[in-house]
Amino acid sequence: MTIEELNTLATQGPQALLVTVTPALAAALLEQNRHNRSVRDAAVDESARDIAAGDWLLNGETLKLSIHGEVLDGQHRLHAIVRANTAVVTFVVLGLPPETQATMDAGMRRTEADALALEGEAHPVVLGSIVRRVWAWEQGDRKFARRISPTRAESRELRKRHPGRRESAAVAVSVRAEFPHIPQSALGTAHHLFNAIEPKDTVEFFARLGDGANLSQGHPILNLRNRVTADRAKDGNLPFGRYLSYLVHTWNAVRSDRPISRLQVRSTTVPTPK
Repeated sequence: MTIEELNTLATQGPQALLVTVTPALAAALLEQNRHNRSVRDAAVDESARDIAAGDWLLNGETLKLSIHGEVLDGQHRLHAIVRANTAVVTFVVLGLPPETQATMDAGMRRTEADALALEGEAHPVVLGSIVRRVWAWEQGDRKFARRISPTRAESRELRKRHPGRRESAAVAVSVRAEFPHIPQSALGTAHHLFNAIEPKDTVEFFARLGDGANLSQGHPILNLRNRVTADRAKDGNLPFGRYLSYLVHTWNAVRSDRPISRLQVRSTTVPTPK
C-alpha cells in the first residue's frame, strides 16, 4: 500500500487495516509526523533489533493516523522499521480525529516482571532484574552504566540459553533473607556467573554468604559480609557495580584460597570471575 492510498482512506473516517509497512512507507509516514512527543532513541533501537532479528510479533498494537494522515501514535515503530530496513506487518487505524492523540498511551506499560509473572515464574521481579544484568554483562557493559535493556524477545532468548536462571533467582531470594545487605539482583547475577564456572563451589559460597557459619578471621566471605554491612551503614544503598565487584573479588579470593584482610574495589569496572 502506498502513502497516497492510506491518506485517501484516512479521509473516509475511522477504520482498521492490516498493512505491510515497508521502510519506504514508514519514511513517508514519518514525513507526516508533525505533532508528536520527542523520539527516544533507545526505544527505537530496541524495536529495530527485534525487527532485524525477525522477532517482531503481530500482537494487535496499531499505528494510528489522523483523518489528515498525520501520525498520532507509533512513531517509534516507524523509525525502527526504517533503521532495521525491514518491512513489518501491523494493524493501522486510520481516520481518527486529531484530538484523540491526547488520550493515547495513557495506560501503564507492562514491565518485564509483569510478563514473567504471566509466564508463571516464581520470582518475576528478581528474575527480571537478573536477566537484565546478565544481558548487559554479555553485551560487554562491565560498568553497568548504559541505560539500555534487552527487548522482550532478547530476554526470552537469553532465558532459553541459561536454563539455570530460576535457580539463581531462588538463591538470591534465600540469601537475601538471611543476609539483607546485598540486593537480590547482585546476588542472582553473581550466582549465574559463578555457577557457570564451578557449581559445587557456588553452592558453598552462597551458603556461607547467607549464614556466615564457620568463617575464620581473614576469610574472604567474612570480609565481604563485614564490608557491605559497614558500607551500607555509612552510605546507604550502593551502586550495583560495587556490590557485584565485591562479590567477584571475594569469589576469586575463595577460589585461589587467598585470605583478605580488607576488601577494596578501586575500579568502576567489574572484574572477571575465575
